[in-house]
Amino acid sequence: MKKIATYLFLILSVISYSENTFNKNTNLPPALVLSYSSTNPTCPGLNNGAIYGSVTGGSLPYSNFSLSNGTTILTSANGTFANLAPGTYILSVSDAFSTASSSNIIIIAPSDLTISLPTTVCSGTLTTLSISGSSTSYLWTANPPDSSLNNLNNSSASPTVSPLTTTTYTVTSISNSPSPNMVSNGNFSLGNTGFTSDYQYISNAGTSGVQRAYGVVTTAASWFQFFPSCNIEHTTGTGKMMVIDGSTINAGTDKVWGQSITVQPNTTYTFSYWVQTVALPNQANIEVKINGVIIGTDLAPSAECSWSLRTYSWFSGTATSAQIALYDKEVSSGGNDFSLDDISFTTNVVCNLSKTVLITVTPRTIPTFNSVNPVCAGVSLSALPTNSNNSITGTWSPILNNSATTTYTFAPAAGQCASNGSLTITVNPIVTPSFTAVNPICSGSNLSALPTTSNNLITGTWSPILNNLTTTTYTFAPATGECASNGLMSITVNPNVTPTFTAVNPICSGATLSALPTISNNFISGNWSPALDNSTTTNYTFIPNLGQCSSNATLTINVTPFPQFSITQGCDGTDFVLIATGIGTSNANYTWFDNLHQNIGATSSLIITNSGNYSLELSNNGCSEEKPITVSNILCSVPKGISPNGDGDNDTFDLSNLNVQKLQIFNRYGSEVYSKSNYSNEWNGNSNSGENLPDGTYYYIIQFANGRNKSGWIYRNQ
Repeated sequence: MKKIATYLFLILSVISYSENTFNKNTNLPPALVLSYSSTNPTCPGLNNGAIYGSVTGGSLPYSNFSLSNGTTILTSANGTFANLAPGTYILSVSDAFSTASSSNIIIIAPSDLTISLPTTVCSGTLTTLSISGSSTSYLWTANPPDSSLNNLNNSSASPTVSPLTTTTYTVTSISNSPSPNMVSNGNFSLGNTGFTSDYQYISNAGTSGVQRAYGVVTTAASWFQFFPSCNIEHTTGTGKMMVIDGSTINAGTDKVWGQSITVQPNTTYTFSYWVQTVALPNQANIEVKINGVIIGTDLAPSAECSWSLRTYSWFSGTATSAQIALYDKEVSSGGNDFSLDDISFTTNVVCNLSKTVLITVTPRTIPTFNSVNPVCAGVSLSALPTNSNNSITGTWSPILNNSATTTYTFAPAAGQCASNGSLTITVNPIVTPSFTAVNPICSGSNLSALPTTSNNLITGTWSPILNNLTTTTYTFAPATGECASNGLMSITVNPNVTPTFTAVNPICSGATLSALPTISNNFISGNWSPALDNSTTTNYTFIPNLGQCSSNATLTINVTPFPQFSITQGCDGTDFVLIATGIGTSNANYTWFDNLHQNIGATSSLIITNSGNYSLELSNNGCSEEKPITVSNILCSVPKGISPNGDGDNDTFDLSNLNVQKLQIFNRYGSEVYSKSNYSNEWNGNSNSGENLPDGTYYYIIQFANGRNKSGWIYRNQ
């Protein structure tokens, strides 16, 4: 801007002119001017169009912006109206004196797919579908599936199909392109409107220029005459640009240009602008912020009269609006002049386009005819009708044949929605009826009725009546009209017998039991149940195999169980006794043996006076069992004292042979110091809490398992 000094004489005339003009218009507010820009919906069927209004002139305050489509009125404080459906709108805003309106603002829906009209065809008839309206590929699907729509034609714009049933065909296409520019007045064609700035707007900087100011013009030289004439707006034609004289104050925090835009969360957007350097030596350093976050900083071109594009990507995250702001971080007064144009904010739009068409299929009528009765070979055949029962006309092929069964095909005449029909005429040879032989039966068994149709499909009747008591030959007489001769069948009837077996001798439980014979003494074969059991007496049933004239038989095998017993040992109060107890001992014979296997007793219990090895044999109904037992201690008296000094001799109060149910120990004051149920050999002179009791005489009470009690004194001596 230092070049301005050489033209100082022009400044005074400009100031004088400005002051005179101001004095003439002091009481006249500028006219209220409403401007707008709009974006159409991104895809067919979506209501995401937008109208952006801005206002200049008039008198503050302004009312809210109002938008009407004839039925609904919307209001906005900032002039932004989002999520609009296609239609015609009227935008208006007022100040205290007047209202400015813009009518016939048209939001246009994007072009949609155009599909062929529904039609009706005969089942299996070819028909061609068509689709237009997208520059990308198509994909057809059918519901229900149609095999004639396959990988060879399902991406065609005009596939030929032949549906067998009424089918809905759906075609889809994906349109992938940038959205319309969401920046209002991004090319400045509407002048100084639709954006905000901390810089001063001056329509013409005259000959002196103004720092921290801007204008909206077609060429830089038309705003300030000393700028180069080559600095014209970016988009050729009659457009405009924003020419800026950079700020030298506030450390680059003055907003050059800003605008708030409604956005969708979790969407990636592209912000771009064109910039050129108007005057050097210093280049503008332009910082871009969205919602207060820097997304990029770039210098203006290093040469004058050259436009450059700056592009940045921004992800919205959870944001629903984008507060876009441009700052010039260069604060030098020399040069630092630049211009902006064609500011853009877009996102990539993917439109999933889809259309359906219904092809109604009329099913082909199947011609129906009365069946022709089977004939015998050589019988004359009448001509078949050329008009079906359901009024379908046509012809038959091949020619009639009365020597063999033949299927004839009926071909409908042209112009009828009908499929081929068929009719089979059976020609039967003269045959002998055959039957599956009936297996011999046992006398008196149920005899099923003989089949009235032979294996080779001859019907008729049998004689004489069935007899299940004696072997008989039966005659089959074919029904009238059957091409067949008589047939014969003989059914054998066998007398019934009872199987016999040799008895099995009784065994002891667990003894080996031989398998029972599967053939009886009178040659009847079969199987036994249940499985053999050598542990208990069991009744077994013999079931003859099928096809034998025989009844079931039974056989009992007696099993004598071994005595089940156990031997217990212990004192009965005074004597040490061995006692046998268990199942099967009440009527058993007892034999006690010593360690030399000498007989020493014959009752269920035995008093012994020496420790050692003994055994007992029990016999019951000829089955015997012998069990051993070892006696290591036969002591049955209560010790007089204990000496718990750890020498292994009398360390504990040993009552292990006495079958003690409970032991109680009391001190000389009558207080219980120790007790235990099911006592054996545990007390070592300590109390219940484990404390070492003092030496002395203690009183005991013993409760035996047989219900008797015993009391006395025991001396504890360490």
